[in-house]
Formats: sequence, C-alpha cells, structure tokens
Amino acid sequence: MPTAASPASPSPPAPAPTQTGYTLLGLLSFGRELSGYELKQWADNLRFFWSAPAMSQVYRELERLAASGLVVQRSVVREGTRATKVYRLSSAGEQAVRAWLATPPGPPVLRHPVALRVFFGHLLDPGQLRAAIEAHRAWCDDMLAQLGEVRSELGDDALWRNAALVAEWGLDYYRGERAAVDGIEHAVGPLPGAPEVPDEPSAGPAGGGRPEPVPEAEVPSELAG
Repeated sequence: MPTAASPASPSPPAPAPTQTGYTLLGLLSFGRELSGYELKQWADNLRFFWSAPAMSQVYRELERLAASGLVVQRSVVREGTRATKVYRLSSAGEQAVRAWLATPPGPPVLRHPVALRVFFGHLLDPGQLRAAIEAHRAWCDDMLAQLGEVRSELGDDALWRNAALVAEWGLDYYRGERAAVDGIEHAVGPLPGAPEVPDEPSAGPAGGGRPEPVPEAEVPSELAG
C-alpha cells in the first residue's frame, strides 16, 4: 500500500540585508533604475557621513537583494554598449528599508586618530604633533571643498532636499573640525625650523630699548658731613 508523500518542508527565510544592502535599497528609493556602477558612484557621496562600499561589495549585495526579491533586475543596452544589468527597488525592498530606517539609531561611533595623538601628545615631539594637526587641517579643507561641490550640484530640487540638508550638516561638521584645529594649534610647539617670534620690547623712550639709568646728583661739599 503506497504511503502518502510527506509535505515539503518550508524553505528557510531569506537572510536580512546587511547595512550595505540596506544602503543600496535606500539609494534606489529615489526612483531611478541604476546599474551597479552607477550605484557605486552614488554611494561614494556617502563617505562624508557614512562608509562607502567597495565596488565588489556593491555587486555582491545586489545579487543577494535580487535573490531575496528586494530589487528587480533586468538587462538593458545603453548607447550601443553591451548589455548591462540595472536595478530598481521592489515593493518588498521599499518595505524592508523603511522598517530598517524606522528602528531607533544608535549613537555615532567616533574614532579620531588626530584627537588620540593630541591626547598622548606627551609621547611625541612637538614637531610630530604639530605635523599631525596640520595634516588634519589640510584634510578638513579638502573635504570642505569636495562637499561644497556636492551641495552645489544638489541645488534646490525638492527631490534632493534631505540630501542637501545632510550636505549642509556635513559642511558645518568640517568647519567645526577646522575650528578645533585652530583652537589647539597654539598649544604645541612650532614645526622644526620655523622662525621664532621675538618678544615684544618693553615700553621706553622713543627709539626703543631699555632706558639708561639717570645719574645721581652730586652733593656740594659744604653740605656734606
């Protein structure tokens, strides 16, 4: 007598996306259909406040998201080039990234290599510490220039309003870092070989310098004794 076939066991649920995966879902939420290369370019702008994934991470995460049904992929030919995969956000993907963003955020983690060197500044020569501070100043200036260009490109389009707010937030942050550099640069010695600033001369008669002592008046011999 044949036995009844046992019901098939349900397939395990798809694993939740990684932080990089959620980030890619968020980038696709602006309504554009993007290739992996384009997503990498967009993700690079996250470097001002978040980690930007490597190209290999982007393609790996897109394959996982497509397998989980969180993005929809298709092949297109653009301007006579070879077929390229492009991706758009699915309704399930939008629900997933909305739920992820709705969870309470944890505090930001600050690991500041220059602040660490200032903290242990007694273990460095003044020139070494000053060089680290000056390098940080140059980095702040570079980040301000790069982020300023991004903010200009965002313009006043309502679609990018929140992105523009974060860009302005980032500009304030890097200005604050720049101000911190200015605030501590006088607490360390000058760079090796820098000319020393002479002390201010003391006040005196015209021509500067220390005034000559006034000789005592001679006492007449008739009054002495």
